[in-house]
Amino acid sequence: MDPLEKLVAITHDVKSPLLAIKRLSEGLLDHSSLDEGVRRRLELIHESAAEASEHLDEFNLSSTLNSGAEDHPPESVDVATVARKVVNGFQTQAECKAQTLRCTVSHAEGPSDCTVQGDPLQLREAMNNLVSNALKFSPEESAIGVSVRRSGDTVVFSVTDDGPGLTDEEQERLFEPLCNVGPEPTDGEDSTGVGLYIVRRIAENHEGRVEVESEKGEGSTFRLLLPAASPPCPSRTHPDHSGAELSAPSSASALS
Repeated sequence: MDPLEKLVAITHDVKSPLLAIKRLSEGLLDHSSLDEGVRRRLELIHESAAEASEHLDEFNLSSTLNSGAEDHPPESVDVATVARKVVNGFQTQAECKAQTLRCTVSHAEGPSDCTVQGDPLQLREAMNNLVSNALKFSPEESAIGVSVRRSGDTVVFSVTDDGPGLTDEEQERLFEPLCNVGPEPTDGEDSTGVGLYIVRRIAENHEGRVEVESEKGEGSTFRLLLPAASPPCPSRTHPDHSGAELSAPSSASALS
């Protein structure tokens, strides 16, 4: 990932913790028993986070996506490990909307079967964007499921939500740059229309693809499909889920 693409990734990722700061400070400001000095400090925190978020919105992300710098040398990336880190990083944001966020990993062929060759920064950015969107567009108290599994020669990272779903026409345009289609975020979150375009570009950079399965009113599943670093092993066919779940309440939705 060249410096400009790193700037795109960092800029997009910073929006999520800023949103968490805004939501948490809003919740604290609702308490009437706050000391006046504490209240003013919380107001400053909230105002600063809102101002920083506005500055990020003004930044022209699309211009940085067309840089032609040399790619980062590929390395082994365990998609399951990255997925767990991504889910951990979004727990605070999920809690702000009383959402449950769960990660399930299926190691069907051994602990390294979910490894790919690529750029870890880019791959984490793609996963961040898919999880962030699921949280943004899903209602309060809903469930978002994240899964990693091996399917033949492909490692599949999936995000399933209970959101409003998408029409066929909306799905056709989802991965275009700066294209906002479909429903609005459910709690006033920002949406620049860049995140899914970045996911598509990253998937293509790794000889993979991104796809969506959705119906209006029935939620959505987004899948990032990447070539596995090793050939499939035919000797093991039963998934092993032991120790693979994070924040796994019973209400979380099942993934395909």
